[in-house]
Amino acid sequence: MPLTSVCSTMFQHVLVPTDGSKAARRAAEHAIDIVVDSSGRMTALYVIDMGDADYVAVPSDIAETKERIRSKGEGLVEEIREMAEEAGVECETAVVTGIADEAIVDYAEEHDIDLIALGKHGKRDPDKPIVGNTARRVVQQSSVPVHTV
Repeated sequence: MPLTSVCSTMFQHVLVPTDGSKAARRAAEHAIDIVVDSSGRMTALYVIDMGDADYVAVPSDIAETKERIRSKGEGLVEEIREMAEEAGVECETAVVTGIADEAIVDYAEEHDIDLIALGKHGKRDPDKPIVGNTARRVVQQSSVPVHTV
């Protein structure tokens, strides 16, 4: 059986976490390829790491900073949704708060995800030689298959 047939039948719901990096965009392209010929679907996910907000904002600006980060995340998942839509793939979007690797794994397990398509390097660690910290931790923690790109 060709690999595309195996992927089409095995991976009906693919999760694509994004941080806006080139690697995340490539992972989205791969996810689209996996589900384009099936009745599958995708979910684009952005994780708001509130630890970042606490470090970049003075207490009086935290609410505004959190809203800016949420808005940024909504824009990033919308970009992936539009990519999927152009290819004829159904794509939901989600923005959650948490520690990136834990939130990705939890989301996948709670939403019947069949595959996580994840960039090897995010914006925080683009110079890692093999795989970035978040991707490595997702691969280690996830009971759901992870496709790193």
